[in-house]
Amino acid sequence: MTIIVITLLVLVTIVALVYPFWAARHGGVSFNDPARDLEAGIRRARNRVYEEIRALQQEYFLANMTEAEYRTQLQTARRRAAELIREQRQVRETTAAIEDRVDAELRDVLPGGGSGKEES
Repeated sequence: MTIIVITLLVLVTIVALVYPFWAARHGGVSFNDPARDLEAGIRRARNRVYEEIRALQQEYFLANMTEAEYRTQLQTARRRAAELIREQRQVRETTAAIEDRVDAELRDVLPGGGSGKEES
């Protein structure tokens, strides 16, 4: 009876340790990363602005709008694209700063500097 219980505990432990690696490799585990989601949303918004600029150019070249309308709308779209680029850069910088801070805290807390590498 003791052998069965110990065997069962060992199997459960192995499964608990191996499953996250197996699932990550096979796409079974998806962690929600708000920063990555935010950056993807900003990228999609920026791509929509670029499509709007292309449409404006087509409308202008087809003479469906005046030059003044074209320039006004183009300037607005360019400002929005620049704003989105700044937002995306800020998200990246904030994410990098957070990662650096977490790494520094882990190095302070974990034995061996927290590098995860064996020192020789």
